[in-house]
Amino acid sequence: MYRKSLDRVERVEFKTYVKNVLPNEWITSWPSESLKAGAMAVKNFGWYWALHSNRKTSDGRCFDVYDHTSSQVYKPGSAKAVTSAAVDATWGARLTRSGKIFRAQYCATTTACGNWVNGDWMSQYGSRDKANAGWSYSRILKHYYTGIVLGS
Repeated sequence: MYRKSLDRVERVEFKTYVKNVLPNEWITSWPSESLKAGAMAVKNFGWYWALHSNRKTSDGRCFDVYDHTSSQVYKPGSAKAVTSAAVDATWGARLTRSGKIFRAQYCATTTACGNWVNGDWMSQYGSRDKANAGWSYSRILKHYYTGIVLGS
């Protein structure tokens, strides 16, 4: 990962990365099913870029993701018990489309972000609302991301 403010590339264990992204991307007081859906989206987004990135710093150092909103907001030491529990609960789950890890995009708004098309992104606030309505995290994910398989 490229730590922009520090101008350095760091290797971070993947589960540690996800646990220190989720509380910066989802509201920690939201229902657990929303946090689980968020954990899956954060994991998939990071995993996708670990598999597909060709990013390099201006001096040639390779990295997969940024530590800020250009990718996902990563802050070392920011993991919270409730979001770490969501990561742990979903860690063995795999989210694929056509048999491949896909870039699970998400944003706060309940309407499409930029030029994203429905079925390719999840609303963070929408995940909260659906969890409050009793939806499971798998139902939330299948609502927002079309053609997916949630397995282990």
